[in-house]
Amino acid sequence: MNSFQKRTAIRIAAISVLLAFVASSISWFVAREHEEEAIVSLAIEESSGLLRHFNAINLDVPKSAEHAMDAARTISGGMFDIAEIYDRNGRKLAEAMTPEGSLVEPSLPKHAAPSYVAASYESLNLPGGYWILRVFVPLRASRNDATGPISGYFEGVRVVPAWQRDQIFVSSLIMALMAGLASVLCGAALYPVVVRLSADNERKTREVLDSQTALIEGLQRSERELEEKVSQRTLELQHAQVRTKELLHNILPVDIADELSATGSARPVRHESVSILFTDFSEFTQAVATMPADRMVAELNEIFAAFDAITDDCGVEKIKTIGDAYMAAAGLPKPCADHAQRCVRAGLRMIGFLANRNATAAFKWSLRVGVHSGPVVAGVVGKRKYAFDLWGDTVNVASRMESSGEIDRVNVSAYTYDLIREEFDCEYRGKVEAKGKGHIDMYFVKGARQAGVPPIAGRDVQAAGSG
Repeated sequence: MNSFQKRTAIRIAAISVLLAFVASSISWFVAREHEEEAIVSLAIEESSGLLRHFNAINLDVPKSAEHAMDAARTISGGMFDIAEIYDRNGRKLAEAMTPEGSLVEPSLPKHAAPSYVAASYESLNLPGGYWILRVFVPLRASRNDATGPISGYFEGVRVVPAWQRDQIFVSSLIMALMAGLASVLCGAALYPVVVRLSADNERKTREVLDSQTALIEGLQRSERELEEKVSQRTLELQHAQVRTKELLHNILPVDIADELSATGSARPVRHESVSILFTDFSEFTQAVATMPADRMVAELNEIFAAFDAITDDCGVEKIKTIGDAYMAAAGLPKPCADHAQRCVRAGLRMIGFLANRNATAAFKWSLRVGVHSGPVVAGVVGKRKYAFDLWGDTVNVASRMESSGEIDRVNVSAYTYDLIREEFDCEYRGKVEAKGKGHIDMYFVKGARQAGVPPIAGRDVQAAGSG
């Protein structure tokens, strides 16, 4: 016998013993209940016959108490050791008992007035080793109507004699042993069947496990390959998203680009107080006519790249370049209180950068800068090539500030002057003719009021260095 068969035998034996114990207990209980019911049924039948004989079932007739007493005396000497008869109100009409009944009567549990409507019994073990069966029977006036009105009650107590107890015990024990033996025999008969079925099941299980193992290994390989491909594609997608985001941030302000990426659109917004900066090169057309195209583009790229760095450093948002013109704004898309100072500071640094560059460069560039402050509407236009732009009269006036200015100077309007005069020294120019706008109060920014700011090149311009 191999280890598997040993384990199976032990399990079946354990189950058989357990089943035998359970079956024996149940058989014992059932056999005893059966014996008790047989005794009680016979006693009830005998006593019912005597009650009818003595006319003690109808307690509403005359002399019912005498009839009940005669019946009780007769019954107490037969199947019961104590016989009691009550009327329907619970009043005891008759009582009789044998000597055995007299011994157990003081130990009987007391109960209230009878109220049962069907025959029943209870089994009790009393002190002194007595085993009794107490029977309760309702008495009806009609012999044939089992549901008729109740005229009284009969209670009988039978002290089960020793010989009958032994008989019941032996019968119950035999039934329990037979049930236990049957369980053990069933377990023994099932052993070879279970061993065979278990062996077949174990073989099939191994086959299934082997096939599942091969399938799992194949799935794991496929999963690893798929994960590698997904990781590679995800990394490529992330790189593409980063490049797209960087490109979008180069075209649009960060907040606008994020809104566009998240929602697919950017709503136009009115800003009540911003500053617009315009720059333009003097005599640009003549320079282009004498300069190779690639050199001109390289020159503009270098200068505008430096302007981009200056606007970023000063907190100014580049809007666009139009030919040789450079447009920027401060105070949007996020409002700020010092938007005018930022634009003026950026303009002075742009002039300073060109002055330093002209000192060593072959081509000399001259720059005009104009700044104006006021309300604008900002938004994104286009579906394929997005462009962030500004609209409003403030943009037009800012452009006039540049065109009405002078080389190497920052020209500002009166609106901007009111915002920067605490931080910058300015020179009032008077009312200057601006194309399409009439006469406008204009100011040249001479430089920052703060101490320690180095001057930059240019006529009467004192500003921060190129940084």
